[in-house]
Amino acid sequence: MTSPRDEIGSWLDADVQPLPPPPGTFERISRRARRRKISRAVLAGAGAAVIVTGLAVSPKIAGALLNRPSGQGQNNVAAGSTMPARTRPAGRHTNGAPLAKSQTPEPGGPAALSATGSGDPVPGNFRPTSVTFVGPAIGAVIGQAGTPGDCAGGPNCTSLAGTADYGKSWFGVSAPATGAPNGSSGVSQVRFLNTNQGFAFGPELWATADGGALWSRTPLPAGVRVTDLETLDGQVFALWARCAGRGPDFASDCTSFSLHTAQVGGAWRRVGGAAGLTAGGTATSASLILVGGAAPVPADATGYVLAPDGRVLSGKLSDSAWTTAGTARCAPGAARPDGQPSGAQLAAGSGKLYLLCAATTSTQAGRSGALYASSDGGKTWQLLPQLPNAGKPASLAAGAGGLVVIATSEGIEVSRDGGASWQVTLPAGQGPPGGFSYVGMTDASHGVAVPADSALHEIWFSTNGGRTWQPSTVAGTG
Repeated sequence: MTSPRDEIGSWLDADVQPLPPPPGTFERISRRARRRKISRAVLAGAGAAVIVTGLAVSPKIAGALLNRPSGQGQNNVAAGSTMPARTRPAGRHTNGAPLAKSQTPEPGGPAALSATGSGDPVPGNFRPTSVTFVGPAIGAVIGQAGTPGDCAGGPNCTSLAGTADYGKSWFGVSAPATGAPNGSSGVSQVRFLNTNQGFAFGPELWATADGGALWSRTPLPAGVRVTDLETLDGQVFALWARCAGRGPDFASDCTSFSLHTAQVGGAWRRVGGAAGLTAGGTATSASLILVGGAAPVPADATGYVLAPDGRVLSGKLSDSAWTTAGTARCAPGAARPDGQPSGAQLAAGSGKLYLLCAATTSTQAGRSGALYASSDGGKTWQLLPQLPNAGKPASLAAGAGGLVVIATSEGIEVSRDGGASWQVTLPAGQGPPGGFSYVGMTDASHGVAVPADSALHEIWFSTNGGRTWQPSTVAGTG
């Protein structure tokens, strides 16, 4: 009788014919290779990195995302699932194990938005909540799209849309495998450190090392949520907060904040002097900005935290500990849905800090609030002339040449002389209903603003220093 082992041995010794690849495989590989060549060409001419997604508008974030295969922007796993970096194809979201430790990702290969787009449509019903750019033309927005519960067979609809022509057209980009903010889960904001490293947060923390091709979730301690994050000079800083807010108000009921930092490829650590920040145990908020650091003197880069109790903390990005620089003229107050303070906004530009205090007293009723400037890093403050009566302030930005921009519940106000005089460049009735939640300038000419109502599917743009603004609908053919 023939031994079963002999039959198995004969089978193993036989020649094996590999299965042919699915039809069109080689054509798809060729197309992707051509896209990578275009991406490198775009990257070479992208120019200096700038920010559009924080309170300050100093150059500090370079945003770039890789063109994606089809089916991106919508996810098909439950919120809170994890994904190790560089372990799955772009555009597919599957369950996986968390990273071994909280860290920023190692650099990946060259990645940039394609000059002609990825060819994939923006998911339907896109509702943008945050925007980031690299240069005046290339950028992306994050938000929710599709119908919750019907997004590629799952409940998560977090999506990214990219543009290579400053909002004239949009295309789909891969997104983290999570949903909208819901207590301790989901994301609502996006920042990029350079053309490879990027972060999605609020309240979870996700990172990409290859321009958005793959996203991995960074584990956070129990009860901790990321409410603010900024990047500059190869480092990322974030505010980790202990919060109990439910639903979309992920940053509400936060009682303690700590500043954390990491270098690319390194583990997260607390920044000395900026841990356990509170306002006497009451629910409050905090904010973060990073300023300067342009080559060839990156050591001059400075960070500022508006602490819950109104103190202004500062330190060089290379410092192991930050110190109290002064006290703001108003406290942050309760958090808005995007995690930013409702009572005070902090920005930097033209060598100054600017502080916008919301109107809170009966004597300020009907006014936009009060604006202060500091030339000594927050140690002393000067009250600037009264602001225009143009709605409740929501976001503050500042730039070179004395440029200061305020987004309100009604429109946008611009000053070109450091706040001495103002022009309402987008008055009530000419902007989106409900006004804006964010405004920022990519350079002296280009600006972006995010409407407070994400259901409008819009991002507003300016190409003339904030003098006029026009909406762009974030949409594709999907």
